[in-house]
Amino acid sequence: MTLRLRWGRMLRVAIAALLALVAGLALFVQIEQRILRRRAERLLADMREMQSHPGTWADAQKIMQRWRPWGLGESFCTLEECFFYVRMLDPVNAFLLGNDDRPPRLHWLIWPAQFLGEKFTFIEASLRVEHGIVEESRFRMNFWGQDEGMERAVDTFSTIDNFRAERLQHPDYYAEKYPWCQGCVRFETGFTPFAGRDKIRELTDFNFSCITRWRPCTTEADVMPSAWRIYQEAQPGDEALWNALRECRTPLEPIGREDWSIAIADVLSRQEQKPKGDSKDSSARLRIVRSLKGQMPWPKNKTLTASSESHGEEVFWTGTPDLEAGKRYILFGNVADGSVGENVFWLDECGVVPYNEQNLSAIQRGIDASLARRFPEK
Repeated sequence: MTLRLRWGRMLRVAIAALLALVAGLALFVQIEQRILRRRAERLLADMREMQSHPGTWADAQKIMQRWRPWGLGESFCTLEECFFYVRMLDPVNAFLLGNDDRPPRLHWLIWPAQFLGEKFTFIEASLRVEHGIVEESRFRMNFWGQDEGMERAVDTFSTIDNFRAERLQHPDYYAEKYPWCQGCVRFETGFTPFAGRDKIRELTDFNFSCITRWRPCTTEADVMPSAWRIYQEAQPGDEALWNALRECRTPLEPIGREDWSIAIADVLSRQEQKPKGDSKDSSARLRIVRSLKGQMPWPKNKTLTASSESHGEEVFWTGTPDLEAGKRYILFGNVADGSVGENVFWLDECGVVPYNEQNLSAIQRGIDASLARRFPEK
């Protein structure tokens, strides 16, 4: 009887010790996640403040000084060029991640850690400076290790022109869902400083309770409720604009605002080539009359060759645009390196429109509103 009582006491002590250990570990996990949440809230507040106006080198230095303990890249930063990256995670996450792919392999501890409330949250932020201007900054909240394999919420803005169909409705911001993210949910918002403080706050409305609450966040509405509402409200208009974009019916003003390079050109000649299988190539000789946006690497009035072959031509298009010899057109696309290493004017898929005052006026309005024009010269 005495032995049975002794074993009973030992069992109760062992159970109590185990429960105390579990409670202690759960308390430790919750405390560390609340510390991470508090830091994430402060980091986002600092990023929002910088993103609400065209960022400068002084703004970048403030971020780097405050977040140096969690940052990388500061030692290589200069006024001319800088990339600074902040990454924060709690100790449990750091310990398991650091031992996930090498002995002792602790991947099996992920589920017990989740049982204790661990969300495996990554908080990441970055900024890129060129010539004293913050060209791009990002804030991301990721969840790793959950059954859903979730990746969540990127928020970014750029101070350079970059065509995005998502920005056709709203030139200074967008919200976008990535349907190709298999096994996960990814949602992204982007904006310029000219979106305004209130809109930026809506677009970066991260629900940091996802880090600390017991039940994990599983949807975009959980993680970024205000941004998700903006996305849903914009969906009908975005779908209509996407259809217009596919059929080359995109309004010209957004094209002028978002495209990199736009020029006026005269078509001197046009030649149709023999069909090759199901496709028919064509070529033309063009003369650039005037550059409306971007830098043209060729002298004014220089005759350029154009085709879809890209074998040394200065202008490259997709398909066979409706060009007629003796007529003038507005071309839009991007000037970049070609297949032989020389500059090529890569036309957009719908990158040719007839030249007339109505088209020119619409494109010029977009150019005047383009992001690059609203920032100081570097």
